[in-house]
Amino acid sequence: MTKRLPPLLALEAFDAAARSLSFKAAAAELNLTPSAISHRVKQLEQYLGLSLFRRLNREIRLTEAGEDYYSTVRRAFDQVAQVSLRVGRAQQSEELRLSSVPHFAASWIIPNLEELLNRRPGLRVYVESSIRNADFARDAVDAAVRYGAGNWPGLHVTKLTDLSVAPVCTPALLKRLRKPSDLRDVTLIHFSQFPQSWGEWLQAAGLPSFEPKHEVYFDSVSQAIDAAESGLGIALGIAPLIGPRLATGRLVMPFGPLMPLQHGYWLACRKTDAGKPAIQALRDWLLELMQRADMSMQPQLPRWLAKEAAAKAIGKSSPQKPPAKKPVKRKVR
Repeated sequence: MTKRLPPLLALEAFDAAARSLSFKAAAAELNLTPSAISHRVKQLEQYLGLSLFRRLNREIRLTEAGEDYYSTVRRAFDQVAQVSLRVGRAQQSEELRLSSVPHFAASWIIPNLEELLNRRPGLRVYVESSIRNADFARDAVDAAVRYGAGNWPGLHVTKLTDLSVAPVCTPALLKRLRKPSDLRDVTLIHFSQFPQSWGEWLQAAGLPSFEPKHEVYFDSVSQAIDAAESGLGIALGIAPLIGPRLATGRLVMPFGPLMPLQHGYWLACRKTDAGKPAIQALRDWLLELMQRADMSMQPQLPRWLAKEAAAKAIGKSSPQKPPAKKPVKRKVR
């Protein structure tokens, strides 16, 4: 059976007194009285069954046994301090490598990243923006925000949000647009990540054969939205990610429909990493962001979109009136 350790408070008092060779200095260091230090040292001496100090008139000196014991206690305290520092640094230097599609990173991750950092003190985050899906078997990545259907074998996935698109333009351009057919007179702005979006939206708007005045193509969604904000033309804004841009008033949605996209945004990670604290914190934070994104869209949408968006935000369709009951004919006898 392992022998019980000496009283730790007594060891602490002995270490401080042996370093300074003064009960008074040790008392100041540990915020105690000199008599309390003396009492704890005596407690340790009684435990060991030997004297650690020679108490002289105005000073103290270590005995031979005290010097030997102090050197061992000091090394032990140093080792505990070093291990504690190393473990603490390991916790404080927690790393999270996140890959994200560029538009999601620019619209929501970067502007709100400080929230995540405040939740995980010491977390070091690396953000990589790329339209290429990160390869978890090869790339140094812990989690990834992807666009798709969520069917990635071998990965743990969480759906962040569904997506819809509708035209967005500047308030100045809005003056020239009263109905979807007026788009023939402006420049349509495309983004290569969703090349069929305009064609599908025009079909949904009842304009299957449509020839715009001009068309411009950009590599990324963010570039296309920047171009629309500059007044170049009209682009398709992706809801709910477009919310912050609409909130500034520099972009507006002139008309509908708000067309759902086939896929959404997902958070993916290795199945073995799904339970790690940093991944869980990231997942919770992103889900909260997307809830706020849905709600932030409500004040920005035109009236023709308000009911549809509200139903989407609460996961319900618009209530339908129950069918009217047919009057029951009664025979009179």
